[in-house]
Amino acid sequence: MTPYNGAITFRSYRSTDRDWVHAAHLHHYEKAEGFSPDFGDAVSGALDLLEARIGDGRSRFTIAEAAGHRVGCIFFCAETAAAGRIRLFYLDPAHRGRGIGKAMLTGILDHAAREGVETVLVSTFDRHRDACRLYAALGFLGTTGAERTAFGQRLRQVDFTLDLADHRTG
Repeated sequence: MTPYNGAITFRSYRSTDRDWVHAAHLHHYEKAEGFSPDFGDAVSGALDLLEARIGDGRSRFTIAEAAGHRVGCIFFCAETAAAGRIRLFYLDPAHRGRGIGKAMLTGILDHAAREGVETVLVSTFDRHRDACRLYAALGFLGTTGAERTAFGQRLRQVDFTLDLADHRTG
């Protein structure tokens, strides 16, 4: 485990974390964001895809803990020899704004660069302003799609791309 400011530790995902990842996403997105219950199916499908890649050394799945309790997760999957995607990036709102999300994301980007990945992709919605700002601050370039209905909400997806040749940590 890697300590973060003495209060947060990061560790590898275990299959026993699945229920927490699923519940944390559902609780936040259904309660705080108003997403419809079918969002749970999307999270389950993403976890199925990710867990099929759990043994792939180029991918990295991280859980953040505070005082032994899970508070965040981020999943990176190398999809081709040159590109990988971040999925299910979540940090409990009580732990946001302290650099923990940035540390989680930077750890993934450092790993991807060491693995020879050239391009990292991630998608979110434009209403997730803090996430969009974090990606932009780390050099990701975003493209906003047309408004559409997803999970019972009118949303605009933002697809971010980072060229790791330009990646600098710090």
